[in-house]
Amino acid sequence: MSNSSFDHHITVFSPQGHLYQMEYALKAATSGNNTAVAVRGNNTAAFITQKKVPDRLIDASYLTSIYKITDTIGCLMIGLQPDIRTQINRVRREAAEFRFDNGYPMPVHVLAKKIADLNQVHSQEASQRTLACMCLMIGVDDEKASQVFKIDPAGTFLPYKAVATGKSEQDAMNFLEKKVNEFENMDEENTIEMAISTMQHILSTDFKPTEIEIGVVTLGKRFRVLNNEEVEERLNSIQTKAEE
Repeated sequence: MSNSSFDHHITVFSPQGHLYQMEYALKAATSGNNTAVAVRGNNTAAFITQKKVPDRLIDASYLTSIYKITDTIGCLMIGLQPDIRTQINRVRREAAEFRFDNGYPMPVHVLAKKIADLNQVHSQEASQRTLACMCLMIGVDDEKASQVFKIDPAGTFLPYKAVATGKSEQDAMNFLEKKVNEFENMDEENTIEMAISTMQHILSTDFKPTEIEIGVVTLGKRFRVLNNEEVEERLNSIQTKAEE
């Protein structure tokens, strides 16, 4: 069997140990021009991505990459929009069923593992196509405080102090590695500003509030998406600190 024949099988390894369809799915999920960043502070976590409108005729208010899952969990997804919609519906259903069955909200690390397990099944069954979307998940609970997870289409999930995905992933990770000693002492505002600063660094540009989306969750508070006024306030704070 030639190597090209392995492209047609999602469950068959090539002689070099590749699952080509899975690799193609990972590439499809990150092949857009978007980048997403998530940062974990002290009892708080935030993520950010660019908000791009592909056509001027589209109502921008309907476009988002950030989704509320529960009161304490949020997801940021990039990739193919239909796959993202399907994945978000599944994530919300899993969280709702867990609360119904157990009587308390699903912890974020349990939900992240569950979704990763479901993704991994797609690499075993040829009857299911892998969903081409990358997920950054943030949440808080009383046991583990703030948490950040990255979940890929292959079913890999890991907790992070900070993580990025998308077009400029490596540049963002390099920037965050230099700032890692600051994370433990960051409050909500500083965590949001760290996420914004990372995006400004990798894209070498300043933003208008309408050009980015930011989600944040803090222990004792509900997950929320920042409005334009809140984003503008954080942008001004970064600018003021840079001028000092």
